[in-house]
Amino acid sequence: MWTIGIAYQPIHAFLDPKSSPRIYWLPMKRKDIFAADPFGAVVDGRLCILCEKFDFRKDKGIIAALEFDSRSLLPGFYAVLDFPSHISYPYLIEHEGNHYMIPETSADMEVALFKAERFPNRWEKAGVLIEGVAAVDSTVFKYNGRWWMMFTDGASGPNNLLHIWHAPDLLGPWEAHAANPVKDDIFSSRPGGTPFEYDGALYRPAQDCSRTYGGAIVLNRVLTLTPTEFAEEKATVIRPQKDSPCPDGLHTLSSVGGITLIDGKRCQFNSIALKVALIQKAASLINGRRRAGQSTVSAHPANG
Repeated sequence: MWTIGIAYQPIHAFLDPKSSPRIYWLPMKRKDIFAADPFGAVVDGRLCILCEKFDFRKDKGIIAALEFDSRSLLPGFYAVLDFPSHISYPYLIEHEGNHYMIPETSADMEVALFKAERFPNRWEKAGVLIEGVAAVDSTVFKYNGRWWMMFTDGASGPNNLLHIWHAPDLLGPWEAHAANPVKDDIFSSRPGGTPFEYDGALYRPAQDCSRTYGGAIVLNRVLTLTPTEFAEEKATVIRPQKDSPCPDGLHTLSSVGGITLIDGKRCQFNSIALKVALIQKAASLINGRRRAGQSTVSAHPANG
């Protein structure tokens, strides 16, 4: 189970391995859903968080919103974007006075950009940035006068191979990096939050999936980023605190001004998830037998 945490410190505070920013974890009382992949913005004095809301009964995620006022959680945890397919990782961008979102839509084989008509609950599709790619956790930012997009490719494994695309403008045209895939490393390739600049350097949060999915967050220091070259090194690793409510994993770290959002994992038995998995397995077996039966009938037509 995943849940969301809030640290009332800037994201660069996590660079110090001796520092341990205090995280306020949101309670998740229901066993049929979890919340992960938090990104946020402050609008009219309220902290608005967009996140993945995963429903075990439906076996899919949607994008939902939470709102805070003076550090108090306002009632409601409501849907803002729901597709027939699974969506997650609602990456937020503020550009020219507008809020944009790039949710992960790898199942639809596209990277789509949505513009807020009324933040945080009304969105319109502004365009498709890339087509024909199962981009996982697309992360977009402007650096050195150019727009950059980083993601892993679900078709070749979501945790290992880092791809970069770049463009002169947020809406494109986008083109692939000359050295794609630029990195092959299960420890620190898959994007995991908001890139940020601090003390003259660019840092990129990534997921360490070497032992488990979303086991820890690695802050990479980017050394070179051009349309033809890329290099980065590990600056620090943020591991889950074993005495916290979420001791088993972390996989998103995002910045909202002087506030940092994070998510955490707690491994526990979930009867609802088990029931859904068993139903899916049974359906798969039944469909497989039906297909096998149809093949047998077509291979041995009746005499007549």
